[in-house]
Amino acid sequence: MTTEQLRYFLEVARRRSFTEAAHTFYLTQPAITHQISALERELGTKLFLRTTRSVALTRAGELFLEDAKRILDQEDRALERLRQMGGSGQLELKIGYLNSPCRHFLPGLIRDYQERYPQVSLELIRRDAAGIQTGADEAEFDLSFSVLSDLQGLSGYACRKLATDFYCLVSPRQHPCVSNASIDYHKLATESFACLSRTAGAYMYKQFQQICRDLELAPSRVVEYPAMEDVLFAVECGQALAIMPYHIREYMKTDLAFVPLDGQNLTIDIGVAWRSPTDNPAVGWFVELINHSLVERPELF
Repeated sequence: MTTEQLRYFLEVARRRSFTEAAHTFYLTQPAITHQISALERELGTKLFLRTTRSVALTRAGELFLEDAKRILDQEDRALERLRQMGGSGQLELKIGYLNSPCRHFLPGLIRDYQERYPQVSLELIRRDAAGIQTGADEAEFDLSFSVLSDLQGLSGYACRKLATDFYCLVSPRQHPCVSNASIDYHKLATESFACLSRTAGAYMYKQFQQICRDLELAPSRVVEYPAMEDVLFAVECGQALAIMPYHIREYMKTDLAFVPLDGQNLTIDIGVAWRSPTDNPAVGWFVELINHSLVERPELF
């Protein structure tokens, strides 16, 4: 089976005529008929019902039609990738990312992408939540990984959800508020808390405030920090507790306790946004990989 035979088959199916299909390819009608017959012999089934007046697809032909289109589309995409590579040298892809919620899945995704598309040069640009939004607004990134609510509505970008995380209490393991993986909520009101600042992480700051209201918790003191490392460092030093998404435990190596909050329904969605439309094929390849990974490797996220 050759791509030429597939193209002949699609043209005959479209025109319902061997003669008109032959004219399209500047061939004789017997030449087209010979190629279709060879394809039918290889497949072991008739693709067309032929009479002196009409040509129609058989049931097998109708089923094979979609497969033939898919095969040729894949070939066209592969050729386009090679043309892009040859025409512009090495392709480039700029990825903006929020480190803390994406650290557990993004490195694996990046490695998979580089293995598949070594001709693409990646530039990884770390920003805080506000920086991701600003960079996207200024078309600094081809793709952005961040909190989904911050990505939705970006002009010139499409987006989708990748993962959902829940909130937990982060504390030193021997803290008196935590015992046997359970929380003594009565003691929390006397504790200081650390959180991301309302400028560095506006969405997470709002959710922290909402969780405190839901738990009827009024911390004695709340200190805002510009980065996740600062929040976790404050907890490690025994200066404060924190309420953070559970996947933060993979953000950096710590000996802290991450205890789910009782009866807490608030979650945080992580997503990806990509420039759309775009003439950079490397963007589409990355989106294809993400879609494939969500189906084949959901545990990655």
